Amino acid sequence: MSDYAISVKVRNGRIRRKIDECGFSSVSELCRKSGLHPQRIGALLNLKTPPLTGDGRWRRSAAALAEVLGCTCEDLFSETQRTLALRDNRGECFVTEIGFLKLSGRVERPLLENPGEQLLEDADEQAKIEVIRQALDGLNLAARDRRLVESHFGIGCEEKTLVDLALEHDVSYDFVKSRVSRALSKLATRRSLLQAYQPADAMGTADEARVRKVQRRAEKSCAASGVATTRC
Repeated sequence: MSDYAISVKVRNGRIRRKIDECGFSSVSELCRKSGLHPQRIGALLNLKTPPLTGDGRWRRSAAALAEVLGCTCEDLFSETQRTLALRDNRGECFVTEIGFLKLSGRVERPLLENPGEQLLEDADEQAKIEVIRQALDGLNLAARDRRLVESHFGIGCEEKTLVDLALEHDVSYDFVKSRVSRALSKLATRRSLLQAYQPADAMGTADEARVRKVQRRAEKSCAASGVATTRC
């Protein structure tokens, strides 16, 4: 059963991104400062008017928009968009709880307001990975530290042991362990991440459990590779 009804407005994403990159807060501001015709630019943005004319030439409004944004018409319109004309770019679709979590980047608020409810318990692995990545985004980790965490826990890739990561990055085992542990300590405050993988009543000791899990993996890796446990 569909749990959510979502109103959809389809627009040209290339134009929207380029407008943002050029520092314009809206299409209205762009047109006001550049002298472009708001209705014509709006028609291009909302996919109501194709940028190519019937004889295959770029419309003047499309060429003028590209010039103001400092790019080419080819940059602003995909192959399909060049001849696309939508009668209506608005609509409504129905999605399930899991589908909504995939579409929405705002999953932290309901999780924090309802810590006893595991909203992600039925979500597929990809949905969980997206939540974890959002939590990692908020930590501002160094690029290497983030790669270590993602690789160790198999976030979007194959899981690797601390020993394997130390060899791969040409650093010591202790260095890898300390960087992963530090990241886990920061993640202890990101309940949305922990709740995706742990029961709600385990929130208080979630970080400690993670660290112990890391240590157990490391000990097994050391034993398998013939390294003395005391060195790990």
